[in-house]
Amino acid sequence: MKILLTARTALLSHFCLVLVFLGGAGGQVPDARIPWLLLPGIDGRIIGNGTAEFAQAPGGVGEMDIHIPAGGSHINYGTIHTKVNTESADIATRSVSGAEGLELRVDLTKAQGFRFQEGRNSVELEYQDQFGRQHYYNFLLTFGGEPGSRGFIAEGPAEPAAKGSQPAVKRAGKLFAVVIGISQYDHFGSSISNLKYADRDAKSFLEFLKTPAGGGLTDDSVTLLLNEQATTANIRHALFTFLTAAQPQDTVVIYIAGHGAPDPHDPRNLYLITADTKPDDMGGTAFPMWQMQDVFERVLKANKVITVADTCHSYGFSGARAADAGAKGSNLINQYMERYASKGQRAVITASDISESSYEDAQWGDGHGVFTYFLLRGLNGEADKNHDGVVTAGELFAYLQSAVPKATNGKQNPRAMGGLASGLEVSVLKKTRASVEPGELTGAGLGR
Repeated sequence: MKILLTARTALLSHFCLVLVFLGGAGGQVPDARIPWLLLPGIDGRIIGNGTAEFAQAPGGVGEMDIHIPAGGSHINYGTIHTKVNTESADIATRSVSGAEGLELRVDLTKAQGFRFQEGRNSVELEYQDQFGRQHYYNFLLTFGGEPGSRGFIAEGPAEPAAKGSQPAVKRAGKLFAVVIGISQYDHFGSSISNLKYADRDAKSFLEFLKTPAGGGLTDDSVTLLLNEQATTANIRHALFTFLTAAQPQDTVVIYIAGHGAPDPHDPRNLYLITADTKPDDMGGTAFPMWQMQDVFERVLKANKVITVADTCHSYGFSGARAADAGAKGSNLINQYMERYASKGQRAVITASDISESSYEDAQWGDGHGVFTYFLLRGLNGEADKNHDGVVTAGELFAYLQSAVPKATNGKQNPRAMGGLASGLEVSVLKKTRASVEPGELTGAGLGR
């Protein structure tokens, strides 16, 4: 899939900063009424729904300023909210009004801290004007660091002193799984673009779970939803009803491959796009991301939960709607999935970084998404870094963090939250297998 960008790029070499301002069609100058973000000590404004790349590490950034220009409708001050990497930063935000507009000063060291991380970071701003109209903008900030600094830095249990390493946590009880893969979105007359291999990815992952290494999953302990079966109602039943059977001693695996995106009418709201989602009524037909939070916090009793999400594909609608969807700013769905799924003895790995696309192509296993292709290779032994016959969540993520960027020339970078239960067993092999260098297979593939 080709992605058309309507962005203007300015290189400020003195500060090693690349700014990408998402403007209108034809590279028009951004509307002067659109808010912008400034990091003190760095020259250059980041326009709302824009991105910026910084060569330096984020450690010295302790404050940011968000400016809402004067000249538009009056703002209802009580409706102003800010977030840093999905966490509410209202407690760290104070406002100063002046002739040029409203300035929001965010102390990134306040309370428990809202420090930026190496790699990609998101900032969100929302407010209502005097007429009750909702305004929402996000900013994507990327800070320099080593390639392995994106998300969680994991090491295998053979190196217990390394950052993030934990003793191996063995599986106990019964294994339950919900596996979802949607390639075909046109069964209900939708104009959402189809994928090639998401359904095949899901089936291949389920086949692994049924093997002894994957846990010997039985048919009565899994819900598989492919293509037209993966309706919003069926997904809700699988997550809210079927998974209630899992008890605290059991293990739950959730795998989702398909489209995920913000509502084009209100980009604050993120959705899993189901087989029966209607583009003009995502609020009424898609599966809301905030309900995933309910699944993890209210429904699941199992202490051990493994979530694998490949939901940040470059979804699009056929016709004019595709262009509209691309102008709404960064897609934060993977970041919110990480936040909801990462508490306790839980491992969550997403296929790509904030607002990155996932790639799929016939070159990976005769037709797979690159993430799931290497996911399966890792689970089958290539991620067993210490050669003990067990692949932990930490080992798996470390493997994916290396293999997927190499195979996509750095275009796709899996993520995991800092709370990743790195010692959680995800694959128990019958015998030790030697690690294979993953960099042999390379290529850009096709975006999805």
